[in-house]
Amino acid sequence: MIEYYKMTKSGVNSSGKEEANWLNLQNLSEEELIKVTDQYDLPLDLFAGIDEPEEVSRVERIHSEKLTNVYSLIVLNLSAETERSIEARLHPISFVKADGLLITYSSRESDFIHSVIEKYRQEFNSFEKVISYSLLSIYNHYLMELEEIKKRIDKLDQSARNTTENEELFKLADTTRDIVYIDHTLRDQDETLNYLMEHTDFQNKIGDKELLYEVRLRHRQVNKLIEIYRDLLETVGGLFTDMMDNNLNHLMKYLDSAALVISIPALISGIWGMNTGGLPGAKSNLAFFVVLVLSIILAAIAAVYLHRKDYSK
Repeated sequence: MIEYYKMTKSGVNSSGKEEANWLNLQNLSEEELIKVTDQYDLPLDLFAGIDEPEEVSRVERIHSEKLTNVYSLIVLNLSAETERSIEARLHPISFVKADGLLITYSSRESDFIHSVIEKYRQEFNSFEKVISYSLLSIYNHYLMELEEIKKRIDKLDQSARNTTENEELFKLADTTRDIVYIDHTLRDQDETLNYLMEHTDFQNKIGDKELLYEVRLRHRQVNKLIEIYRDLLETVGGLFTDMMDNNLNHLMKYLDSAALVISIPALISGIWGMNTGGLPGAKSNLAFFVVLVLSIILAAIAAVYLHRKDYSK
């Protein structure tokens, strides 16, 4: 699907093919992509392979005989489809910016560009602002996801204090996996954003310092939260480990104490059960009950002693 938009100083609106200066490409076939790249003398592989969550964010200068001052920007957005895995929700958005033309491309069915247009339509008076507001929306999506992850971390923290069930450990592993994906995606995107700001004419042409500051603020905020939540997950993981070790120590102490208590009547009955002469009570009918009561009393004394014993000293 190819959508055509016309951008003016007063905003952006849908338009016909001839007067359009913004093309939004989405989920195109190979033939359609070849047609677009030929029309503007763009590299054939410009949009190839940018449909994976492991795609590298980047800025590239492009040579074209039909366009001037062309560069390509690829960033990764995070959709709000919480029922899907994190890698299924990460999808690249490509911007090709030239003098007088902007091309946006997504290889999946995504409403990202539509939502950005709907929200900031009146603010769009340059291609740089389209990119800036798109970046702002992308970082807001990451912030919303990190808010949900924080709730999951808080629940895991409470669970780690009360249980070591496998289900909670699986949730911890899933949350850690999500953080790792987001962290590496944003680390890669940091370099792209810095290059865009410092090595292109992006800042000079946007003409809106407040918008740039807002983008950088969201950028810093997301990075800070990522670092905090990774440390929190490590703390929760350590707490799970410590709780399991503590429970195992209590179990071993109980088993060792029980074995020691049981060994006392076993020792006594073993001695009186020897098939040798000279044992007290060998000819008495009450000897068995005396030995039994003696074994129970000694085992009870040992059990009480072990229960009251302070093993921390």
